[in-house]
Amino acid sequence: MKEQTMSIEIKQTKPRATLSENAFSKWGDTVRKMHPAKRIKMIRGGVKVTLLVGASQYYGISQAKLSKLLGISDATITRKIKSGGNLGPMESERLARIALIETEAEEVFTSPDLAKRWMLEPNLALGEAPLSLLDTDTGADEVRKVLASIAYGGVA
Repeated sequence: MKEQTMSIEIKQTKPRATLSENAFSKWGDTVRKMHPAKRIKMIRGGVKVTLLVGASQYYGISQAKLSKLLGISDATITRKIKSGGNLGPMESERLARIALIETEAEEVFTSPDLAKRWMLEPNLALGEAPLSLLDTDTGADEVRKVLASIAYGGVA
């Protein structure tokens, strides 16, 4: 069976952050500080689709690529954006996972820009871009291991 990997295309970033891009960045910090019970309740209730739009802008990737990473179709995302709806629990959890790992990377690299770049570029230890692995718990665990190795002087 041929192994598929997801490539992340980096678009040119804008000089100023958009409102929804800022919302995603701030939301990640909020999610990180949440009590687990509150985070579970938020995920089960679904998060606003505008956070997906913000994440797409934050990383400079298309909504289609991010939707694929979250496991939701383009048509569904388009419909939810038009209606102002919420993501389902599965997609909300994956988006929260991305935000949490982004904040961990920002701590390790002490810079949002360096963390973002690290999340988007292929990583030798992981075999692909860290962001592209965050659709699974196993992938997220591997990304966290590499971040811990970088933070504490291990091999990454």
